[in-house]
Amino acid sequence: MVGFRSAKGSGLEWLPTGIQTGFSNFRFIDERFHSSPVLRRLFSLARKLGYESLVIEEIDEPACALFGEESAALAIRESRFQKSRVFRLLFLKCPPDSILNPDDLLGYAVFKEDYFRSETDPRFHVYEAVMTPCRQASVNNFIHCARSYDVASALGSVSTKGVLYAQQNDLTFVCAHVALRTALASVLPEGDISYARINQLIGVDHAARKVGNGVGLSPDDMEAVAMGCAVPHKKIIHEPGIAGLALPGDFQRDLYGFIESGQPALLGFEFDGSPSRHIIPVIGHTFNEDTWVAESARSYFDGGLKYFPSENWLSTYVVHDDNFGPYYCLPRHYLKKENFRIVLGLQRHDTVIQAVDAEAVALVYVNAIASLLTTPDGGWLERFKAFADADLLVLRTILIHRDEYLAHLSACECWSGAETGADAIEKAHVILPEWFWMVEASAPELFSATRRKFGEVLLRADLAVPKPMDFRMLLGLRLPGQFLHIEGQTLQRIDTDTSAHVALFQFSSVCCD
Repeated sequence: MVGFRSAKGSGLEWLPTGIQTGFSNFRFIDERFHSSPVLRRLFSLARKLGYESLVIEEIDEPACALFGEESAALAIRESRFQKSRVFRLLFLKCPPDSILNPDDLLGYAVFKEDYFRSETDPRFHVYEAVMTPCRQASVNNFIHCARSYDVASALGSVSTKGVLYAQQNDLTFVCAHVALRTALASVLPEGDISYARINQLIGVDHAARKVGNGVGLSPDDMEAVAMGCAVPHKKIIHEPGIAGLALPGDFQRDLYGFIESGQPALLGFEFDGSPSRHIIPVIGHTFNEDTWVAESARSYFDGGLKYFPSENWLSTYVVHDDNFGPYYCLPRHYLKKENFRIVLGLQRHDTVIQAVDAEAVALVYVNAIASLLTTPDGGWLERFKAFADADLLVLRTILIHRDEYLAHLSACECWSGAETGADAIEKAHVILPEWFWMVEASAPELFSATRRKFGEVLLRADLAVPKPMDFRMLLGLRLPGQFLHIEGQTLQRIDTDTSAHVALFQFSSVCCD
C-alpha cells in the first residue's frame, strides 16, 4: 500500500531556514500549522541537528492509498467528517537548490488536518515522524531499536534513521495505537503497521465508536496485537485494587531488561488523582557514568544485594509521548509504582524467564566458579575472583543471537591487542543455540569508566530456573584467559589470549549505539 512516505507530492516548497535568513520556527508553525506543539518539538530537534532547509509537499488523496483508508475510517467513526489535508515536511542539512544527496535528510514529518463541521477549524495531529536522534552513544544515549526509513519527494529519494513517532487523533486511533505502532515499527520487517491492521486484530468497529474520545485499548487488546503480528513479548500488570494483579516488586528492572536487549517496551500509567491512563513507548536509555545511585543503592538501600545491577547506571529512559513529541527523557524512578499499570515488553525471541531472573542465575554460577579458582594468576583472573568473592561484580543481561555473540567474541581484544583465539570461537559456535542469555560481568570502575568487562556467562533461554539450582542452564562462561563450557557433567576449559578485560557488547547494527 502506498503510504505517506512514498506517495507523490504536489506544490513543492523548498525554504531556507536558520538565523541568517530570519526564519522563525515559532512564527512559521503559528502561521502554517495551527501552532502545533508537537511540530514545535520536531522543529526544535531539527534546529539542534543543524537543518538548513525545509521541503513541504501536499499529499493528495488519489496519490496515496493509505490516505483513502484513513478517510474511510474517519467517515465511519464520525458522520460530520468532510475531508483531510496532509502535508509532508522534510528537514534537510543542505541549503535550497542544492543537489540532493540520499543522506541529506535529517528527519521528516507528516502533518494531517481532519475537517469536520468547520472548514476553518480542523483537528490536527502529526500522523508520523522520524527524526535522527540528536544525542547518540557518544554522549551516553543508547537507542538500540532505530532503523532506516526511505522518503520520496519531487526532489528525489532520501533516507533517515530513527524511531518512528506518531500522535493519536483520538477517534480512530488512540495513545495505545500509536505506542504499539512505534514499538512494532521497530521490529516488523516492513518497518510499520497501519491503524487499520491494529483495529482488525482486536475487532474494533468504528461504527460502534469503541475507541476514541477518551476510550482506549485494554492490556488484552495490546497483547492481541503483538500476538497477531507474531512478535514475542512479555506482559507485566500492576493493578493494586485487584487481587492477584498487584506487582510485589518494582517494574524498573524488568523494563530495563527489555530495552537493554534491543527491543522497545510500552509503559502504561495512571494519573495522580484521576482514573485516566496513558501509555508511551520506551525506546532507549541514557547512561550516567558518575551516578551516585550505583554505590549508594547497594550500600544504603538495597538490603545487602550481592552485586551491582547495570540498571543502576541508567539515568533516564528515552521515550516518545504522542502528546508532546519524540525523544524525551523520563528520569529513572520518576514514575512511581503506585501510578504504574503495565509494561508490554517486546522480545527478539521468546524466553521462559526474564532478564532479571537470568541475572540471578548467572550470579549463582559466577560465584560457584569463582570459588573453584584456587590458583590465582596474579592478573585479571585474580581480580575477577576478588570482585566476585567480595560481591562487587556488575552484571548486565542481554538476550543475544549466536551470530552476534560470535562476532563479539571474534572482535574482543585486550589492551595489548590479544584476541580470543580460534579454539574458543569454534567451540562457542558448536555449543551455543540460536538465542540465549548473555550476562556480562564487570567491575564498577571498568563498567562505568571504560565500558569494559571481565567476561560473560552464557545461559539457555528456553529453561526455567532450576530448583534446586544446578548447572543445566549454563552454556558457557568466558573469563580472562579462558573459555569454560559444560561437556556432559564436567566443566571443560579452553585457554584464550584475552587474559585481561575486553569491551562490553554493543548493538553495532543500529545508528544510535
